[in-house]
Amino acid sequence: MKYLIKIEINDVEFQIHTEASNEREAKDNVWEIIRRKTSLKSIETESAEVRDSSLGRKLAEGIRSALLL
Repeated sequence: MKYLIKIEINDVEFQIHTEASNEREAKDNVWEIIRRKTSLKSIETESAEVRDSSLGRKLAEGIRSALLL
């Protein structure tokens, strides 16, 4: 049988067509297709300053400075 499987990654929907004898095999085929077709482009490190400027961090700093007044 032919199967059309839809997956969503970060609000982007993908459709994968595969042939299999049952749904379980179709799911296995999809994971194999994803492994084969996905490649790692780069790995970059983020500085501590970039991570510390998160919304939660800014909120905590704002509350702390308000309490110090």
